[in-house]
Amino acid sequence: MKILFNGVSAKSGGAVTYVVNLAHHFVSIRSPHRFIFYLPTGLESSINSTNDNVTVIPTTIGTRCSWQRFLWDQFTLRSILKREGIDVLISSSDFGIVFPPCRQVLLIRNALFFSEFYLHNILTYQSWRAKLDFYVRRWLIWLSARFSDVMIMASHTMLKDVQLFARIPDHRAVVNYFGVPLERFLHRASVAHQVTQDDSSKPFRLLHVSTYSDYKNLTTLLKAVQTLTDQGTCAVSLVTTADPWQFPEAEVVSREEDQALATHPQVIPFVKFTGPIPYDSIAQLYADSDLFVFPSLVESFGHPVVEAMASGLPILASDIPICREICGDAAVYFSPLDASDLAEKILLLRHNPHLLQQLAEVGRKRAEVHFDWKDHVYRLMETIEHIATHA
Repeated sequence: MKILFNGVSAKSGGAVTYVVNLAHHFVSIRSPHRFIFYLPTGLESSINSTNDNVTVIPTTIGTRCSWQRFLWDQFTLRSILKREGIDVLISSSDFGIVFPPCRQVLLIRNALFFSEFYLHNILTYQSWRAKLDFYVRRWLIWLSARFSDVMIMASHTMLKDVQLFARIPDHRAVVNYFGVPLERFLHRASVAHQVTQDDSSKPFRLLHVSTYSDYKNLTTLLKAVQTLTDQGTCAVSLVTTADPWQFPEAEVVSREEDQALATHPQVIPFVKFTGPIPYDSIAQLYADSDLFVFPSLVESFGHPVVEAMASGLPILASDIPICREICGDAAVYFSPLDASDLAEKILLLRHNPHLLQQLAEVGRKRAEVHFDWKDHVYRLMETIEHIATHA
């Protein structure tokens, strides 16, 4: 069987993590199937396929304007599928082909298009161009879903939100949790997490791994840091990959407020903005931290919280349904728009090493049981083989 993964839109965040991990997995195993990956130019260098059954083809189409990408999907990719005799197309980022010439699996992974919170609290403050783009893309997702054999969501929370938007028959909707390659992170979990109680001479090292956007809620996190430093009740340092000067072309409503917070005298000495970190280096960030903070307002899954759990790093997460589903008892939760609540929870955990240890142990076990990358791929291949044999 010949399987083509369309990952041309994987430019940042979880989308890149997903397609790169998937390609690495198939490179490392023997399989009777042949896999072809279309990925953004630059990602191919991180894969280095020596497996004859895996072909990685770089393209810049994902960086071009929307109408060029649409034409590539509907016409150029269609020709490729016919020419290569592809049996199953995996459309990995929400948009697929209308009347595809083969079986199609659609990964619906962008929760923003189905979030009432995003619609009423973020999109409403954006420009008319952003709103138009949002509604056109949401319509294209609906159209893609109509012409897909199976739609895969990474969580039950995501499936529920999608079902409110477009009723999908049960036999065409699949929840398949993403995962992480545990071996990259488990070495961090082999060392018990230790924080010296009331040792104010050592900053409490906070970590936030995320892209930069409104729904990632950097604003509340920076306000919490400011609150803690103003009060002088907890010495903290924050490392974040979300940089408010990053991607200036992207429309972010809170950008000016975030930049003002980031340069505030009570914030700037305590925060390091790294920007994107290569995936091969990301495990070290978890190893060098005491607490992972996840303030997102909307998510479809949340790769970083699973990476933190696999690393044995305690988690402080937004009290939203997706975080409850993925983290369970491996996290302490805070009201996501309440910086004072976040600051109080940071202070609580800073002075409770027993709770930190408990969260680390629960998280590590939860990652091993529910979020092993190999299990995700096994379930994905089961889905692919099922639709291929029931044509």
